[in-house]
Amino acid sequence: RLVADLQELSKVEGGAIDLKIQPLSVRSVIEKVISRFQQPYQAKSVQLMMDVESETFSVLADEDRLQQILTNLLSNALLYSPSGGSVTVQARQEDQFVAFQVRDSGIGIAAEHLPLVFTRFYRIDKSRARASGGSGVGLTISKHLVEAQGGRIWVESDGPGKGSRFFFTLPANRK
Repeated sequence: RLVADLQELSKVEGGAIDLKIQPLSVRSVIEKVISRFQQPYQAKSVQLMMDVESETFSVLADEDRLQQILTNLLSNALLYSPSGGSVTVQARQEDQFVAFQVRDSGIGIAAEHLPLVFTRFYRIDKSRARASGGSGVGLTISKHLVEAQGGRIWVESDGPGKGSRFFFTLPANRK
């Protein structure tokens, strides 16, 4: 898995990915990704919710890559959320962009770590091995995929024990 992740990272960092940018229903894409996570979230007793402003607004994006970004964020949210916690995927249309947010009630991130979370192989919890913490490149890949589609990505947290909020924007489909 690490080799595949590194190959993927090499492609996205080098701009060697083919994007099929098209209008996509925001609600539909989020529902697809959430449906794949129902079982693992239930198994850990973490509540997974969706908060999408409208049934009808759409984003200009590559569907597979948007799903990959959401999958990376939801995987991390599950990994760092305790049993009994919650994760919410939210989307809102804001002027020229659709703003996505993945909010969790997990372990949170200290301020000094926030600027580094999108750096390859960076781990906030140094005790996590690849087996329990992933390959360490998912957020780096997500950052490049968001930027390749004309958006930006960032993270906020009020500190350890207070959860995290991962945000990203992509261009709205302004019919």
